[in-house]
Formats: sequence, structure tokens, C-alpha cells
Amino acid sequence: MTRYIYLNGTILPEEQAHVSPFDIGLLRGYAVFDLLRTVGGRPFLLDEHLERLHNSASQLGLRVPVSDAEIATAIGELLKLNGHAEATVRLVLTGGVSPDGMAYDPSAPTFFILTHDLHEPAPELYERGGRLVTELHHRELPKAKTTNYLTMLRNKPRTAAADALDVLYHDGSLVSETGSASFYVVSEGRIRAPHEDVLWGTVGDLVLRLAAHRFPIELGELRLDEVFAADEAFITSTTRGVLPIVEIDSRKIGDGEVGPVTRELMAIWTRHAFGEDGAKR
Repeated sequence: MTRYIYLNGTILPEEQAHVSPFDIGLLRGYAVFDLLRTVGGRPFLLDEHLERLHNSASQLGLRVPVSDAEIATAIGELLKLNGHAEATVRLVLTGGVSPDGMAYDPSAPTFFILTHDLHEPAPELYERGGRLVTELHHRELPKAKTTNYLTMLRNKPRTAAADALDVLYHDGSLVSETGSASFYVVSEGRIRAPHEDVLWGTVGDLVLRLAAHRFPIELGELRLDEVFAADEAFITSTTRGVLPIVEIDSRKIGDGEVGPVTRELMAIWTRHAFGEDGAKR
């Protein structure tokens, strides 16, 4: 089956879609992206993801070259052509072709959209919880979703060996986020999360708003020692929703089981995203 891609205003078969080897996104990593998922075959939280894409672009001095309405139309066409049951949608914006690998024209970026079959974590992972390993790292331009995932990818053998989902970044004292998700702990019934110098999580933001009437929420600094002393921990992301974390660096969080607050947040998220019975809308 032919897969279709949107590239610079045109929808093309995959084999006809080409990005220049002189693109500064390839040569220098000067690029941002965003990733959303479908629910019931329709883009979920599209406005929020587009807002984040625009914010990421502005931090690199870039501008998305088409309107949000055009992007929504293109996504709809790709989903129809590519025939996914459920999908992830990747929006990628680079600085465009560079004649010398340094200079670029902000008015002529490269913009493309890819769709992939949705891959979700195994259901049992939500019952038993996942693991993380820590890594001393601070993302450059943390409020921009850039394509630089070097630290996370470099740690893939380590996370695989530990049967861990991801790396949790810290600066030696303060925790920030994981390589691909927002991070939270629960301490004495309070949901706590890093707030400065982290990427805005679309799913995490929604979950906290839905849960604000049930639990006190504290956004601010979160120390590594506070993480290990927490009662519960969880991550949020586009493809994982709310996923419990029960172990970090081979140290149990709380009693090493999925806690009651995290379970309630998972239920809140499931009801909102997929309906009361958990069936996709």
C-alpha cells in the first residue's frame, strides 16, 4: 500500500517526497516538530498541538508557512489516504535549504506532515507500572520541541537493559522531564511537577485541568531526592496518556505499586479521551 506524505503544500506518494540533503534541519538539526494522535480516527487536541508547534517555531525564528486550517485539511486527507485504524501525526518544520550549511531563509522553510500507525503501550504496563533511569542532562531550548533527541537515543541500550521506558533528566539536583514525556509525582495527595524550563505537555496540561477539582496541584521546582521520597510517580504523553512509574534507577517509588491518585488520573483521562466505557469515540 502506498503511503502519502504532505510536503511543502503538496500531498505526494512517499517515494516522490524528497527533502534536500542541503536542508539545514538535516545538516544542523535546525528543526522543530510536534506529534499528535487520533481518537476515533480524528485528530485529538489538534489546536493545542498547533499552538505548541507555533511556539516552538518562534523560538527558532521560524514560521509555519501555512494556516492551521490548511494543516487540518492536509491531516484529514493523509488519514484518509493512508487508511490507519488509529494514527500518530507528525508535523515537522525546518529552516529549509541552506547553501552553506549555516545560513537559511526563514521565509522558505521546509514543512512536512507524516502519519504512522498508532502504537500504544501494552495494557498490562498500566497495571504494573513502568521504570525510568535518570540522566544528567538539560535540554537546549527546553520550551521548544526540537528534533534533537540525541541524549534519549544515546541511552536506548541503557534503558533497554533496565527494562525502562525512558530517561528522566535532572541537573544534579532538580528534575525536569523525561526524554519523551512530562513527569509528575504525588506526595501526600498533592500532584507536583516541574514547571520552569520544561516543554509544555498537551496531555499533562489537560489531565491537570481535569483533576484540579480533586487534588491540590503544585507546579514548581522538584528535587531528585523528593522524587525518590514520593508516594507515586507518573508520566504523560500523547501516545501513553497517563502512565504510572513505580521504579526509578532500581529504587521503588512508594510501595512499588500503582498508587490510588495515579489510578484515578488514568480513569479521568480515559473517560475524557475515550468515553465512559473506554471505547474510542
